[in-house]
Amino acid sequence: MILSFKPQFVEPILNGSKIHTIREDKGKRWTIGKKIHFATGVRTKNYNCFKEGECIGLQKIIISPAYIEVSGRILNYKEIKRLAINDGFNSVKDFLEWFDGHFTGIIIHWTDLLY
Repeated sequence: MILSFKPQFVEPILNGSKIHTIREDKGKRWTIGKKIHFATGVRTKNYNCFKEGECIGLQKIIISPAYIEVSGRILNYKEIKRLAINDGFNSVKDFLEWFDGHFTGIIIHWTDLLY
């Protein structure tokens, strides 16, 4: 399945510093073992599949201004910082601004790290 990324995330994915992505999954389309096509320019003439991989793990995530919960567990600040960095952000502030403080979805893992 295709995962669309902004260009800023290509290098972190390729160098291994971005090791998962956070997405909505209302249709429950993602399953462990599903092939991932990492791409930019999806649905445009600039489509570029820059990597292929596999979904290794899935975790439910809730992001709110007061807490971040992963798989039913509230993360502490150190864990939140690790989550933000592993998702390709430079800081917790940047991470929270990206998600606008309110989000429910899943973490799609392509490495064996889980929170």
